Amino acid sequence: MNEPTRRQLTALGFVALLSPATRLLPGAAARLGGHAGWLGSVLAAPLCVLAALLVSRAVKNKRPGEGLGQLLLRALPRLSRPVLLIYGLWLAFYAGFAVRSAASRFIYTIYTGSSPWPFAAVGLAAGTLAALGSVRQLARAAEIFRALLMLTLAPILALGLAQLDWGELLPLRGADLPQLAAFALEVFGTVAFALVNVTFLETGAPLERRARAAAGWSLRECLFICVVIASVLGRFGPELAGEMAYPFFALVRNTSLFGVSQRIEALVTALWVLSDFVLCALALMSASLCLRLALGAKRGARPRAAVTAACALLALGSALVLAPDSLTLRWVSEVLVVRLNLAMLCLMLPLLALAGGRLKT
Repeated sequence: MNEPTRRQLTALGFVALLSPATRLLPGAAARLGGHAGWLGSVLAAPLCVLAALLVSRAVKNKRPGEGLGQLLLRALPRLSRPVLLIYGLWLAFYAGFAVRSAASRFIYTIYTGSSPWPFAAVGLAAGTLAALGSVRQLARAAEIFRALLMLTLAPILALGLAQLDWGELLPLRGADLPQLAAFALEVFGTVAFALVNVTFLETGAPLERRARAAAGWSLRECLFICVVIASVLGRFGPELAGEMAYPFFALVRNTSLFGVSQRIEALVTALWVLSDFVLCALALMSASLCLRLALGAKRGARPRAAVTAACALLALGSALVLAPDSLTLRWVSEVLVVRLNLAMLCLMLPLLALAGGRLKT
């Protein structure tokens, strides 16, 4: 069997989600939600479950060998092609942003003062090679990476929770609710990005009880994000955490028990490259698939390789143009990519709802 299993697909989603969840969400929670920012993922949970149910409803009647893109073309051929074209271009852009942001984080934590471009080029090259391979190989790698990352995450979060100031997670005020709702949308965008894009690569037979499994996965991811944010806010407070470039990695640096953090900080930073790699490969693989379906390219190794290479070039161009310096990168990360991601989800999720209804009838 060459198709990824459910366990491998959920691992793929988690590992891809881990990088943006730890890089962007703690700082956004501090700026938008203040002391109550850790509750943003709780507010986002119903939306994430709804997205999981919409995706599961759409793919319930898919045929073996079909992923989300092929199913959309079968259900809504005229409407799906332009949407897949736009969405594929977005994913190529996002792959470039992902490697550029990962390079910046690597410089911030270890190689201070270095140029980001060698790191971005290496990351994009590795992601492109993986995108040219099979989905099952990427999913199996993600399964291994998840175990390594969880072994690293567990003690960090345990130490962070043990040393936090619970007073920094209060008070909860009604006046914070509008900003907290805005942050909840960012959490929703992060989780739904993984939900939708992994499903493009889910080409096996329809999974049993998929809706329940996807909803449960979404709730667990929201709980995980809640714990990460609570650890950061409870240690630094919202004012300081909101000013930091990467507050989660500052937590790693400053959380210590008998000097443990001093020995694992470099290891944590290096291991997060695994998440960046999977995120880039997933974005490029899904982008290539969307563009091939939108353009009506024939199946085969050559069209796939050509379109994937074109997506990698688009990603390289976006990485070079969108963030010439750290200030621009911060605006791109906190504003542009967040809004574009939500816009793309607003484009894709209603299409999934229509496709689910069309196939049901």
